[in-house]
Parts: sequence; C-alpha cells; structure tokens
Amino acid sequence: MSQPAPRTFCLTEHQTNDTIFRLEERKYGHRLTSEQLAQKANVSLDFVNCLENQRKVTDPRALDRLPHALGITPDLLVKIGGWIPISQSEWAMLQDCLTSSPAGKPVPPQCERIGFKGT
Repeated sequence: MSQPAPRTFCLTEHQTNDTIFRLEERKYGHRLTSEQLAQKANVSLDFVNCLENQRKVTDPRALDRLPHALGITPDLLVKIGGWIPISQSEWAMLQDCLTSSPAGKPVPPQCERIGFKGT
C-alpha cells in the first residue's frame, strides 16, 4: 500500500537552484551568475552560495536583501532555500506563478499571497 504524499516538504538543492534561476529570469529577463546576484542584492558571494547550497543565511540584512533582489518576500525565500517546509499547494502555486507572472508585468494577487513582490 502506498503512502500518501506529504503535505509539506523541504525543497531539494536542485529544486532550490532551479527556482532561483527561474526567479532571476522572471525579474531580470535572464539567469544571473552567483556573483551577479550577490551584486544585485548587495551581499557577499558567501551569502548567495549559502542559499544555493541550502545552508542557512543568518545575517538579517542578507535575509532582507536577497529576496528583494529576487522579487520575493523573506518568508518565501526561506522556503525556497529549503530551510523550512513548503506546502504542496504553495509549491504548485509557486510553479504556476513562475510561468504566469513574467518580468515587467503586474504580479497577480494569488502570487502576491505566496510571496511574490511587484516589479
């Protein structure tokens, strides 16, 4: 007998990095290098590397600047970083928002509810 899918889960490192790339494409129209993201966020490369490798970022300024550079809230960043669980419904909505909320366009209300910010 199969087990039901968990209601919440933590993202894998692959899912984290893929989501970061897609957020960069949404906000800037292309993927950024780690160095470029660090520069856009005005944080050290170490903080970007921590995010990409799912190691917790403890500097409060970086926790504010990184999500701002990606166009999301700090609450969504910690879920994308794999530091706290994300619900199945939030993950599905995040995937939908990444395709339905292109760069330079207004953020739909359902995307704002999960943590997307306007451009």
